[in-house]
Amino acid sequence: MLKILYAAGNNSGARVQLSRFLRAMEGKPFVIKVAAFKNSSPREISIDWTLDCLYNIFRPDHISLDNENFETYYQQVKYFNPDLIISDLEYFTSHIASELNITLWQCSSSLVNFAIQQKYNLGLFKNFSYLLQKNNSPRTQRIINIIDNSNCNFVYSHLGEARNTFPLKENFEWIRPYHRIGKESVPCQHNVVGGLLQNNKKILSFLQQQRDVVAFTEFSQERYFNLWIKDITNLEEYFCNLKNCNLFVCEGQPSFLADAFYNKKYSMILTNFQDLECVSNSFYSEYLELGTIISQTEDDLEKYLNKEIQIDHKEEIEFLHQKVEAL
Repeated sequence: MLKILYAAGNNSGARVQLSRFLRAMEGKPFVIKVAAFKNSSPREISIDWTLDCLYNIFRPDHISLDNENFETYYQQVKYFNPDLIISDLEYFTSHIASELNITLWQCSSSLVNFAIQQKYNLGLFKNFSYLLQKNNSPRTQRIINIIDNSNCNFVYSHLGEARNTFPLKENFEWIRPYHRIGKESVPCQHNVVGGLLQNNKKILSFLQQQRDVVAFTEFSQERYFNLWIKDITNLEEYFCNLKNCNLFVCEGQPSFLADAFYNKKYSMILTNFQDLECVSNSFYSEYLELGTIISQTEDDLEKYLNKEIQIDHKEEIEFLHQKVEAL
């Protein structure tokens, strides 16, 4: 029986990606262990290794392999002896895979910044160099090393099936994000649907100013005036509401943008500027006319309602679990 170690990156988008991958793998003949940070750990899933302890508590931005916790993690992975490690650009586990000569796959939406063949004038590097740290920084060099030492590099993004998408370099490949196509339903018809991981008060305040809004979050027990709050882990209801809305609002998480894309909904993006994945995906989505980045003070959504999305479905693009099953 094939043994897999899945290592999620330290961001909220990785949490959604991990949760949906594990759902897709339910009932399949594989042994899967999970390593994740608190930020990327789904509430409903038991994590085998919590990776926050590998960071320096006083200097979390200082990444080092020279600590006792990493040595313990290394020995435990060695003992588990996985046949495959799937990493969401997670540095520590990727290093272990290279040291132990274990087959290593990267699967991350952040790979798009390294995978596209040519540069596009999006204003991304100009305005967010502090996030991208592109000028020969240690962070960028670590990612390049991870990419070079991986057997496969899967760009987890719906952008691969957008009209006029970006061509990728030879050592990269698009992978289709997990999603569902909602059913046509009159009770699920609403003007605006929001998808949030945390209850961002500014975004919720913005949504309260709109008409007929449903917001799906992880904190559905909270109540707001002029706003329905529902549980985003109820995927059937979430995708039903998404399919039947006029407009989708999110912070730019790649999974949520993909949900809207495959259900042919235009996205209004109130970008989480503290999250590199959100920033990158927001700018690329706007460039490909799949969504629009708006400010917190924007209050006129009427011109964006029911805008058409063009999907160029490609049979060669697969889901991650299909790649695993083909081993």
